[in-house]
Amino acid sequence: MKTIGLLGGTGWSSTIGYYKLLNELVHERLGGYHSAKIVLKSIDYHDIASSYGKDPEKIANILLDELLGLYSLNPDCVIICCNSLHKYYDLVKDHIYDVEEIPVFHAVDLVAQYAQEQSYRKVLLLATKATMEDGFFARILEQQGIQVTVPNAKERCEMHRVHAELMQNQVTVEARTYFERLIDRYGNLDAVILGCTEYPLVVNATSSVLPIVDPVVLQCTKAVEFVLQESVASEQPLVQGEISL
Repeated sequence: MKTIGLLGGTGWSSTIGYYKLLNELVHERLGGYHSAKIVLKSIDYHDIASSYGKDPEKIANILLDELLGLYSLNPDCVIICCNSLHKYYDLVKDHIYDVEEIPVFHAVDLVAQYAQEQSYRKVLLLATKATMEDGFFARILEQQGIQVTVPNAKERCEMHRVHAELMQNQVTVEARTYFERLIDRYGNLDAVILGCTEYPLVVNATSSVLPIVDPVVLQCTKAVEFVLQESVASEQPLVQGEISL
């Protein structure tokens, strides 16, 4: 099994979800006591998060340094555990040595590909306030002929408030209810994109009237397919209690 590199802590509450899902997917494929081989570089997100919309060069430089640190741990592939940072990854990827040798599972590109496969033509984008307003995520989808709707200014401000809570893993009934009603208001669209890695904490299939496109799921699924592509299909799991020497 190959090793997955995670750039996490961006924020830490959603990084937990990546770690959990990757291990669940590997166990689902291999059974037994199998789990994912992961190296996690968890960063201090403050300087990046406080620079959105203010200092893009600073964000890009920090991201490049952190990615180079992750690459030094020799992962076979990489997941950036933050949708917003993919904008800056696109700016710095040419500065990463041997980047083509180690695939990065690009959240926004995967969403665009999946939406096309599902024939979604009109989608609701729920993301951080900065991501919804700078247009990066929407432009990639629109280049593929997908019409993107973002919540109005008042809704974006309320989402920003809730997002600050989710970053600290504060998940409330009020937040779940707010997002459920928000999605209801856009129920005429084809799907909702959870363009912020914290939003799966408050949105799921039972609370959404729209089909959900979750970049976390898409990234993790692609990563597990990649790291297991050379695994022996016939491998048998250990019987519980058996020790193999």
